[in-house]
Amino acid sequence: MNGKISTIAILALGAVLAWGVINMDTPKHDESELKVDSSALRGKHGGWLFAEQDLQVEVKIYEDGIPPQFRVYVTSAEGEPISFDEVGLNIVLKRLDRVDTIGFKPSGNYLLGDKVVAEPHSFEMIVNAEWQGKKYQWQLSQIEGRAEFSPEAIKNAGLVFKKVGPGDMVTTIRLPGEIGLNEEKLVHIVPRVDGVVKKVFKDLGDQVSVGEIIAILESRELADAKINYLTGTKQADMARADLDRETQVFENTQRMLDLLEQDLDPEEIYSQLKDLVIGKSRELLIPASAKLRLTKSIHHREKGLLEKGISSESEYLIALEDYKSAEARYTALREKISYDGSWSLREKKKTLEINQLNLQTANQKLLALGLAPEEVEHLREQNEQHFAQYELRATLDGTVIQKHLTTGEAVNKDDDIFLLADLSEVWVNFAIPEKELKKVRLGQKVFFKEGPRGLQAKLSYLSSIIDEKTRTVTGRVTIPNKMRDLRPGGYVTVELVLDERRVPVVVEPDAIQNFRNWSVVYVKYGSQLEARPLELGENDGNSVEVLQGLKAGEQYVAENSYAVKAEIEKSGATHSH
Repeated sequence: MNGKISTIAILALGAVLAWGVINMDTPKHDESELKVDSSALRGKHGGWLFAEQDLQVEVKIYEDGIPPQFRVYVTSAEGEPISFDEVGLNIVLKRLDRVDTIGFKPSGNYLLGDKVVAEPHSFEMIVNAEWQGKKYQWQLSQIEGRAEFSPEAIKNAGLVFKKVGPGDMVTTIRLPGEIGLNEEKLVHIVPRVDGVVKKVFKDLGDQVSVGEIIAILESRELADAKINYLTGTKQADMARADLDRETQVFENTQRMLDLLEQDLDPEEIYSQLKDLVIGKSRELLIPASAKLRLTKSIHHREKGLLEKGISSESEYLIALEDYKSAEARYTALREKISYDGSWSLREKKKTLEINQLNLQTANQKLLALGLAPEEVEHLREQNEQHFAQYELRATLDGTVIQKHLTTGEAVNKDDDIFLLADLSEVWVNFAIPEKELKKVRLGQKVFFKEGPRGLQAKLSYLSSIIDEKTRTVTGRVTIPNKMRDLRPGGYVTVELVLDERRVPVVVEPDAIQNFRNWSVVYVKYGSQLEARPLELGENDGNSVEVLQGLKAGEQYVAENSYAVKAEIEKSGATHSH
């Protein structure tokens, strides 16, 4: 029973001592009082050996197939193991950016640290121990992957520092491309008429403006077309004059018919129609109307005399017959004049419409031959000697890139004699592999370089057809070319952006160096530069994603980091524990 109590008491005392050591304050010694041993002896386990009076402590970083951890072996001066219940221990690691305090617990024949000893193993190590009521402290400098740079050394090495922070990761594919003409701003100039070249005003490479004369031809076809137009103009003018007169005659005839229906006195009718253009219908209809009035009057008189017994019935019948005959002739003549007038008016209108149609056809032919509307309009004023002269004009602002005519040469209406291009914009066409098509969509960014100039555009065209031989699809962007430095036919390499995302931590690719099988950057703390191992993500060529190893706001060497690596290797600050 007493043995069990003693065992429990010892365990309790050991727990109290362990808790007290792990949580004890660092002794308040001046650093000059600490036992510093940068070249500490090695113990039998290959660790650093610290000894004072009767206590020996061997500290080893064990990393054989496992994350690095401290293993501490505690013995007496004679090398005899000391009970872990009698010892309190912790280790303080002072790094450039933080302080790590590591506690211990028993594990077999050694004390095992409760934290991984993070790389790089570059730190000031303070070992705090307590045994038999005494406190011990040792200090050791373990420096690797670190170098000191003065401001002058930094300047001489050309080091450039940047702060760690977020960035955009851009996933791109590099594709071969070719600069081409913008085919929407390309014009083939053809004569449209057969002729002979009289003058040529533009040569290869010359700039042209819309409407500018670039060549003059002589064409019989053009002369015939102009003559046909002028003939059509005169015929249309005559037809219009005939229609105007016929319309006037028709309207005046209708007025005459209306007056005759009013049973007015012949003198009154003559008076109102005196200055009107009526034509032959006046000569025919007015006498017929006068005769009708006369026979009607005789008929009424004979009828009255017959009723009074003064005249015979035969005389009455003769008067009646004359009246009805005159009435029939007048009515028939009236109908004929009205019908003939309407018919003649329609014929004149039809003639005018035909002539106008012919004129319009002649006009359209001249426009189709390339004459401007104002040229056609002033054709009547043109000297007949110039009827065969055909002015070939530019139809866009651009550059002459092809020319196929010389003075005196005969050309056909469908000959391609000039090719004009607006070079202020060009196309860049590139081949997209079939396997990448699922990631490609219109509007994605496209980058490429032409000499020192970086250019950016958006994917504006994606072919719907896959090339059978290359298994690629043509993509296209339109690029401004105001300086004319992008020459169609040249080859470029484009970068098509497939994806963009924001990540918390990125560094520049040139900042990364290899150090002890790690990818590292060199972080800056005061005058000290130290290798920081990184776990890296994607690299888009401009930025590298950092998954672990850096915190936002830390400064790192972004340019000329190789100079830091060289200095560290020269100083011999290597991995040794």
